[in-house]
Amino acid sequence: MTNLRTVFHITLAIICSLAISILFKLFDRYDINTYQAIVINYCVCVITGCIALGAIPFEVAHLQADWLPLILMLGILFIAGFNFVGLTVRYFGIAISSVAQRMSIGLSVPFAIWYYQEPYTTIKLVGIALALLSVILINIPNQKKEMAATSEEASVAPNPTSKLDRWSFLFPIGAFLISVFIEIILQYLHEVHHLEPAVESIILFAVAGFLGIGGLFIFRDPIRWRNIVGGIVLGIPNYFSIYFLLKGVAELGGAVAYSLNNIVVVALSAVIGYTVFKERLSLYNWMGITVALIAIFLIT
Repeated sequence: MTNLRTVFHITLAIICSLAISILFKLFDRYDINTYQAIVINYCVCVITGCIALGAIPFEVAHLQADWLPLILMLGILFIAGFNFVGLTVRYFGIAISSVAQRMSIGLSVPFAIWYYQEPYTTIKLVGIALALLSVILINIPNQKKEMAATSEEASVAPNPTSKLDRWSFLFPIGAFLISVFIEIILQYLHEVHHLEPAVESIILFAVAGFLGIGGLFIFRDPIRWRNIVGGIVLGIPNYFSIYFLLKGVAELGGAVAYSLNNIVVVALSAVIGYTVFKERLSLYNWMGITVALIAIFLIT
């Protein structure tokens, strides 16, 4: 029964993660402001979590908890990472975005081996090396896609976002690095502070939402209804992707839970991106995805 419950939790985490990537792809198509939708999404996550838990888990004592600084740091990383993921999906597609995030185990697993003295083998070390190689391969741009984009730009007026386009290679790198720090801190919270998954996820989203609302006052862009709707639709799978993943971590341990979740998400994201959204990937990109799958298998 325990094994079936664990498989159920990991499966739901995978489905929710795929839903998030697809929604980011649709955000660009329907001209939804990613930042505003992300902020609304975190508010929805808190409401969804409280309904699922059947309680509001905020206590005054939390303000003096040892883990509060880490939660605040995670809140910043969550909102920054989600924006990087959205930009990566927009510029590189679902497959590349998923690999950029999921290859974070190439650094988070070595941290677990070093800090928590987890056992390791030569095979696991090879997997870590391949994970880092895959990050390099998936960031090699598609030359055909770039040439097509260049010819289009030459036939139209100058685009004010062209400067952003030139720096777009930083988006998957940013998504990768932020995912590394998120996984390391989540492992630490689980190993040291033993927070209950539902409570931990609700507090995390509340902090991220609070910080995001502050950003809305800074940018002062008018909030449109489509952004609110996008945030509501995004919030439900986002909450459960973290909640069920944390349940898997509690039942299997961080290295195994992250690896199982990541390998399936990477594979299915590549299939969905290629078949549904007709994403064009270079040979190097496909090599990177293949190496990523092998790496996650070896690390597991």
